[in-house]
Amino acid sequence: MNIPIFNDQKIFKTALPLKYGSSRRAKWWLKNEDMIILAQSCESIINKDPKSGLQHDLEILKQEDNRFIFRIKPPSAANGFVIKVFPLRCLRHRLKYHWMKYRNHRFAFGEAVSLLIASEHGLNVPKVYGYGEIYGASMLIEKSVLILENLVNHIPIGDMLRLNRDDQEKCVKILCRAIPFLVSMYKSGCNHISFNSGCIMLSKEGLPQNDFVLDFEYANFFGKPSLELLMFEAATLAKYCKALITHETMDKWMAELLDDVEIRDHLSRDKLIERFYYHFNTQLARKKRQKIGAH
Repeated sequence: MNIPIFNDQKIFKTALPLKYGSSRRAKWWLKNEDMIILAQSCESIINKDPKSGLQHDLEILKQEDNRFIFRIKPPSAANGFVIKVFPLRCLRHRLKYHWMKYRNHRFAFGEAVSLLIASEHGLNVPKVYGYGEIYGASMLIEKSVLILENLVNHIPIGDMLRLNRDDQEKCVKILCRAIPFLVSMYKSGCNHISFNSGCIMLSKEGLPQNDFVLDFEYANFFGKPSLELLMFEAATLAKYCKALITHETMDKWMAELLDDVEIRDHLSRDKLIERFYYHFNTQLARKKRQKIGAH
């Protein structure tokens, strides 16, 4: 069963209680007053103000038609922040977002809520510091914005595997650092369809308790465990890592995962591994992936 829709706003407003608007063209929900100056800077950068960013360290991380992600470090911030901007480029998307933004887990609002729910379930995710809406002349939302914690001294699990691909025993240990996330998502009924080699950030100090999981844009929480969903998420990660690990490494890792969720019976393990390889070898449409674990 899904977490009730009406909880979305409650969770959101509890985490981001400060509502701020610098103009009619922008509204922000922020963690506290310290975020106001940052929101103003983000607004200037997003609107391509030529004076923006002059007092900040600015690094563009991704710039695509449907994403603009940058890192900003104000002088007063030790680690800075990651800003995710989601443009709504056509009228249909703007109208849908205007009416549906509190009813689905998409774009910046949906990711903010999913991250907050994930944190409540004990998942180590980036802190949410703010959410913004940038309006056009029609007063429909043209861009939604998410302000997140910037993770320092971390490396994606895929990059860590690439650095150690000649030592497959070490690769097993690296992959096993993803298991606590898989188990936590399993217990909370979380469908994270983007559980790939780029969304798991490992602490460079080798401290698993400081590892993070990202990218909850399309995540959903069904409220009860699903082994099918667990196998799907494990297979999604394995697909992205298949060029870096051997089948033997994958099998050792799967054995560790099944041990951690206390699947001891050999017949049950064999059936689950069969489902794992089904998802590993199958490409489903996004809507079908989002429904796994719903029943």
